[in-house]
Amino acid sequence: MEILPQVQEVLAYVKSVNVTHIENKLLASRALYEELAPLAGEEEAVFAVENKTIALTGRAINIRIYRPDDKKRLPVLVFFHGGGFFKGSLDSHDRPLRQLANLSGVVVISVDYRLAPEYPFPHGLNDCIDATQWIMQHAAELDIDSRYIAVAGDSAGGTLATTVAGKLKDLACQILIYPLTGCTLDTPSWRAFAEGPVLTLEKGIELWEYYTEDRIRAAPIFNDDLSGMPDAFIITAEYDPLRDEGMAYAEKLRHANVQVTEKLYPKMIHGFVQMGGVIDQGKEAITAIAAYIRYKLLP
Repeated sequence: MEILPQVQEVLAYVKSVNVTHIENKLLASRALYEELAPLAGEEEAVFAVENKTIALTGRAINIRIYRPDDKKRLPVLVFFHGGGFFKGSLDSHDRPLRQLANLSGVVVISVDYRLAPEYPFPHGLNDCIDATQWIMQHAAELDIDSRYIAVAGDSAGGTLATTVAGKLKDLACQILIYPLTGCTLDTPSWRAFAEGPVLTLEKGIELWEYYTEDRIRAAPIFNDDLSGMPDAFIITAEYDPLRDEGMAYAEKLRHANVQVTEKLYPKMIHGFVQMGGVIDQGKEAITAIAAYIRYKLLP
């Protein structure tokens, strides 16, 4: 395994983050994840950024809306952040989503779903489904084009995105960034990169323990009916334990006659798309995602 200099720089930064003052393991992990936000680069200016709350029966879901310009009725990308289902926030992914809105020219809406273990499966998933449905139903209020709505997510967010895509009809496409699609933790890539970098087997076991005991129901790759799913763009990283399950899911979608665009980034690590301020391939991936969005969403 060849660790590129830019990746070495990222790994050194991660190692330098000190959260030892937080005794609770879960809270420390969440705090460390938030501290990685600067790896995405500077906070780009966007034409308009708005925080909004979706009021539902018995709960509320916070969303953040990024508008790249003042054009009316733009298409929308609904984004679900990664973090192993138990960490991450609107802020953890704010910088790459600003970049994505500017590069794609569409409205990007980030969803602050409930996290495990306080809210195990399917609470967070239900938030993602309900938020996307609400966005579709309130297109006029949001001044967006309901004909062109896509979903996306990275890592665990990719799991949520593709599950939402299977539940809701008429989505334009799904963009899955090194998605967590299986749950066996026993593919060749899980064995090869059990010690990381970044995502380790220990962390993989931990996230599933936090998220659910019903792994099979929560893992998209075990869905036997993928017919009618929207077109997919799937990004994987060579040095990522999730590589093989992401590629296997892409193949399963193809067998269900779903049009799949797939891109493997050589020598890249899990999370690299959030690290575009340091890793050039992270920037390139966001540019590629933006190009796919323009192709699929802009009429």
